[in-house]
Amino acid sequence: MKIGKIGLLTFITALLIGCGSSNSSENTDYSYVEKFMDEYIPKHMREHETVGLSIALIDNKKIVWQKGFGYADKMNNIEATPKTRYRAGSITKLFTGMATMKLVEEGKMDIDTPLKTYLPEFSIKSRFGSTDNITPRNIMTHHSGLPADWEDRMFDENPLPYNQLVDVIKDSFVAYEPNKIFSYSNLGVSLLGSAIEETSGELYADYVTRVLIDPMGMYNSDLEMELSGDMASKAYTQNKEVREYPLGSVPAGALNTTVTDLSQLAIMVNNQGNINDKQVITSDSLKKMFIIQNRDVKLDLNMKIVKIGLAWFIKTDILPDNEAVYQHDGDTIAHGASFMVAPDSKLGVVVLTNSSNANAEEIATTLLQKAWETKTGKKLLLDTTNEKVNSDFSIEGTYISSILGGKINIIKDSNRTYSIEASGESIPLTKTNHGTYISVYLEGLELYTQHIDGEDIIVGRIENKQTIIVAVKVVPHPIPNAWKNRLGKYTIINQQETESSQYPDIFLIIEDGFLLLKSVLGEEESTDILRVINDDEAINEGLGRGKRETVNFKDGVLNFSGLKFKYSQ
Repeated sequence: MKIGKIGLLTFITALLIGCGSSNSSENTDYSYVEKFMDEYIPKHMREHETVGLSIALIDNKKIVWQKGFGYADKMNNIEATPKTRYRAGSITKLFTGMATMKLVEEGKMDIDTPLKTYLPEFSIKSRFGSTDNITPRNIMTHHSGLPADWEDRMFDENPLPYNQLVDVIKDSFVAYEPNKIFSYSNLGVSLLGSAIEETSGELYADYVTRVLIDPMGMYNSDLEMELSGDMASKAYTQNKEVREYPLGSVPAGALNTTVTDLSQLAIMVNNQGNINDKQVITSDSLKKMFIIQNRDVKLDLNMKIVKIGLAWFIKTDILPDNEAVYQHDGDTIAHGASFMVAPDSKLGVVVLTNSSNANAEEIATTLLQKAWETKTGKKLLLDTTNEKVNSDFSIEGTYISSILGGKINIIKDSNRTYSIEASGESIPLTKTNHGTYISVYLEGLELYTQHIDGEDIIVGRIENKQTIIVAVKVVPHPIPNAWKNRLGKYTIINQQETESSQYPDIFLIIEDGFLLLKSVLGEEESTDILRVINDDEAINEGLGRGKRETVNFKDGVLNFSGLKFKYSQ
């Protein structure tokens, strides 16, 4: 879970268990890995303004190395250790997923049955027919079509509790029909947490603690809305201490833990659900969680954007020979986390940090790769084959792009040169011999166009590895007088308490025939294109997280994602 900077309707902006390696932890000397990380981590921390972090390496049933770097509390000179407690953010979703599967094991839940069966109060509007096809399965895979977040009081001194979300979203709309596209949703997982609560007959935190956290021996972990206790780390942004406010969406991101505790999850996974002679979750449940779920989702671009199981992200580009790494990252206001486990190699890595500038996933990847080389005695050789791609259509036109700040125009200058006009700037673009587009200003991002599932999109490929949707082509639609009469500046009524989620004034304007919502904060400009549905409702154009969500006017107030804005001039 990560708070978006501002931006309206923002882009916030992730098989089976192997039988295991013949190498055992007792036969592996990780001293080289420790020495390498002892040099690598302090350098990384300096470059990323990281005050403190803790890290652990797991091999099979043992933690083979764990250490703290920097400070848990810089002002009081308290060093970070493996026992320092951090907020793990969205890693909580792994526990929500496993709790769901525990209820399946108990015969109390079927993940392909409508969510409403287990959460009778659940109701949300849809432009795609019945919402009965929203199920625990597609919530766990972030393909439910539910909105990304309910922004109002997500982090707050008195946050909105997750079990009240089912009431406040009744007048909201889903963004997509289920299984249309991967669209990460904290809201969906929070609703699933409420379903777990009603089905188990226990509070969500009590059930998860009883069936997962305690059996794994995670005795320094909890699911409280706020991090507290003697071993709790402070939080920092650009080396400045900030407040980690309480979080109401407990099932989506409230796990407080240590690297020692979270290592128990890797040990349990490495041993097919067993730890401390306890079968915490069945091997069959784990196998089901590790099966890729989005093979047939066209807008996931043949899983080039993301591979996801049930709650787990599946990476096949970290280790050689497509060895699967099951992982999840997490972010809160300033704390960050990364968890990885590779059951074939029986390796696991945990990184927890107290600084928003840190890159926990990069550190975790580096450690896992070094440990794999040491354990296997092989050189890490990843497949860097540049798959040939071709554009489906010429790139010029108007697009909405979360990456490039909102509405952009791409203009053809000559046979092979184009310009991206975005937020008052012009970015040169060159067409390559094989029909893709590149720019020195896009830092290795190669672009190509694709027509997929009725959408004209620009796809971006980063260093031949990660693929993202960069932009979606849009055309003007009629703008009724009801919306034209609302043009002007709007000021937020329910301003959020946390500094990082403050919303500036927004402006409803018409530009080039498009209805836009625009905001400016410092040098950053964010723009959404609205497609009007009726006199009171519109959706923001685009694809992915935070897109195709509904903006509405009610009693003179502009509403979206739980935020309310009033006309000010």
